[in-house]
Amino acid sequence: MLNEEIVKQIFFYCDVYGPDALIADEVDICQFADKIVQYVTPMIAQKEHLRCVEIVGNMNKEVGRALLNQRP
Repeated sequence: MLNEEIVKQIFFYCDVYGPDALIADEVDICQFADKIVQYVTPMIAQKEHLRCVEIVGNMNKEVGRALLNQRP
């Protein structure tokens, strides 16, 4: 998803602080990016699964229901 170079570029474009900014020194931006990816990956997978269930359900309701029951 995100490699080290992309994370660094994104980080360096964040140079304007808003009024509610939270500034942290001595943070490993690559580790931070990895933690973000670990956090959002299950959410993305769940949304993708639900979208697949919707598409399949439109074609065949029974198969859609079975697919929905494949994951909690």
